[in-house]
Amino acid sequence: MGQKYVLTFDLGTSSSKAVLFTVHGQVVADSRVDYSVSYPQPGYAEQDPRQWWDAVCLTSREVVRKSGVDPRDIAGITFASQMQTLVAVDQYGEPVMPAISWLDTRAAEIMRKKFWTPPRVQGYNVFKLLKFLRITGGCPGHAGKDPIGKILWIREYHPELFERIHKFLDAKDYLVFRTTGRYVKSADMAVVWWLMDTRKNRNQWHEGLCKLAGLRLQQLPEVRESSAIIGTLTPQASEEMGLSVESRVVNGAGDISSAALGSGAIDEGELNIRLGTSGGVSGHFRKRKIDIAHYTGCIGSTWPQEYYLGLAHQETVGICLEWLRNNIVYHKQWLKQEMHVDEIFQLLDQLAMQAPAGSNNLLFTPWMYGERSPLNDRYVRAGLHNLGLNHSREDIVRAFLEGVAFNMRWALETMERLYQRVDHVRIIGGGAKSRIWCQIFADIIGRPVHQVEDPQLANAKGVALLASLALGYLERFSDIKKHIRVKEVFQPNPDNRPLYERMFRQFKRLYRSNKKWYRCMNGLGV
Repeated sequence: MGQKYVLTFDLGTSSSKAVLFTVHGQVVADSRVDYSVSYPQPGYAEQDPRQWWDAVCLTSREVVRKSGVDPRDIAGITFASQMQTLVAVDQYGEPVMPAISWLDTRAAEIMRKKFWTPPRVQGYNVFKLLKFLRITGGCPGHAGKDPIGKILWIREYHPELFERIHKFLDAKDYLVFRTTGRYVKSADMAVVWWLMDTRKNRNQWHEGLCKLAGLRLQQLPEVRESSAIIGTLTPQASEEMGLSVESRVVNGAGDISSAALGSGAIDEGELNIRLGTSGGVSGHFRKRKIDIAHYTGCIGSTWPQEYYLGLAHQETVGICLEWLRNNIVYHKQWLKQEMHVDEIFQLLDQLAMQAPAGSNNLLFTPWMYGERSPLNDRYVRAGLHNLGLNHSREDIVRAFLEGVAFNMRWALETMERLYQRVDHVRIIGGGAKSRIWCQIFADIIGRPVHQVEDPQLANAKGVALLASLALGYLERFSDIKKHIRVKEVFQPNPDNRPLYERMFRQFKRLYRSNKKWYRCMNGLGV
């Protein structure tokens, strides 16, 4: 029997990547298509699901062309995708409105007024909170970013649309439908809809919680494990994607749980840091814990029989650098020629290396669109603090890198208080390609940072290896780790520790001192 392959589609917020792997995780070819997020009103963030499908078809055909692989040798396809993006479709599977992104906070007020009603504890209705914790192991946040809030918002403000909606899906669910014709959700993504009974691995929608959102059980897709084989490609999908109808579709997982696999930190208690568009700290644990105050706890993993996925999720990580690139780094072509680099992010790295540790006492807070962990605050926003005439563009760029690392250290400490301190972390995501950023992370968290090989492909590789397990090419879940290598280890520089300890204290103090101000500026007014 000849070589077989797995094709993974990594559906992000700003782009979709197709990556063709051998069944043991070697990269054969990849392709990427960018698309946009629309922000039609303050707090709104929307996408067109049809753009996702167009991107999947285009990159699928391009990967086949570049690799020269016979489509019949692609044994399976699977998905890693953004999470908590609501796609409402009619009886034909067509979207009835734009997808409401995970970034979207329009539902915050309706959650506060109609859901988190008095009596409140830390902003939560105490009785509903206890019910959610008992049944799901977590609960929706204050920011209105969870699907339950978005469903309530549609029901309240667009009842005519609500009546047309046949199924409420997530981004990956929509792609699974387009490829197989079936409405299926993976358990890891279903958990963070906070409508599923997770007790003793039941992993079934809970009728009582659905009623709180005004939902019928029939409006939600079937829940299956991430490793479940959903079916084969439909004739229409195979034609549009340039693939064989014999290719089997493996359910796949959300980007967070896929990345946790792709980091190789899959043994009990190991932790990884993810530097994607969003990011955070996560690891696999057998015992479920939660810290409501910091919106940190356990969600579903790709292997629910064995593990929960402990998570402290942060909303804006790599997207901070994208904003910097698009809005601050002027005369990009001239600067690229000056610095002798081809990619703008290489330019940012070189600029950051020219600034001292601590960026001459310049602090960046990376809360560009609210934050989940460790703040759980939809009103908070980013800022450059202590900016003076003495600061240069190099200081600003390095401050951005350091600010994300300070916020991630805060999240890491929150995770460690729930479980135990770790002696090192693995680092993944597009941002982990930056050696200077990896070193900054090592210095700020005070521990070695293990940079995974091809860190920008961690999502795709993790779920591809899971598909290989589902298809019978790997024997055990633990075998996944054998095919994920560490490229480089970054040791913390002890000379920088006193400086970064002082700046970290001031970073946390900035939020505590300005929390009410953020609320006045971005929420309830003065």
